[in-house]
Amino acid sequence: MSIWSVVAILVAYLCGSIPFGAIVARLYGVNVLASGSGRTGGTNVLRSAGPLAAGLTVLGDVMKGLLPIFFIQIAFSPLTVALAMAAAVLGHNHSIFLGFKGGVGAGTAVGTVGGINFWAGLLVAICGLAGLGFTRYASILSTSVAVSSVVVLTVFALLGYTPYVYILGSLLSLMIMFYALRQNFARIRAGTERKVGQKTENIARI
Repeated sequence: MSIWSVVAILVAYLCGSIPFGAIVARLYGVNVLASGSGRTGGTNVLRSAGPLAAGLTVLGDVMKGLLPIFFIQIAFSPLTVALAMAAAVLGHNHSIFLGFKGGVGAGTAVGTVGGINFWAGLLVAICGLAGLGFTRYASILSTSVAVSSVVVLTVFALLGYTPYVYILGSLLSLMIMFYALRQNFARIRAGTERKVGQKTENIARI
């Protein structure tokens, strides 16, 4: 792997680290890191700052995964692209700009798959929304995105649309996301996981 490949992976991490949720919430007078779950993703922004802020957050999170991967795949090897996919999700979950805090990475993961292939990204997004629609748990949305990314990229590779090594990127992203979701899984088992639409009680105003 060349030094430029390493640079490309670092760029993907830095793009993923851009904390759109924290930035947008601050514009609405909310410190999202001290509100609700303390995460920077769209769900916590929705509960803390409202639907418009959440929509802007999700858009930013998707694009910070999509754009770097789209451009990296033009100039670099499939292995570099796969590692950059995981780096972008890692950046979202452990942002260098927020003391390595962040979210779960669902929007960014959708973006990375969409940067590879628009239709693959769309399928992953639909699977995530289906998981949310059936359960109203944002954590199930994220789980659906993580799992469907692996499945969709495996199918696309078998059909010859994408390289097999991209499956590695989705598997690494899945592990990063599942690590972030470990407390959510425990709350689901305990029946205490909060559903989308329920307002948070501890909103930290700026």
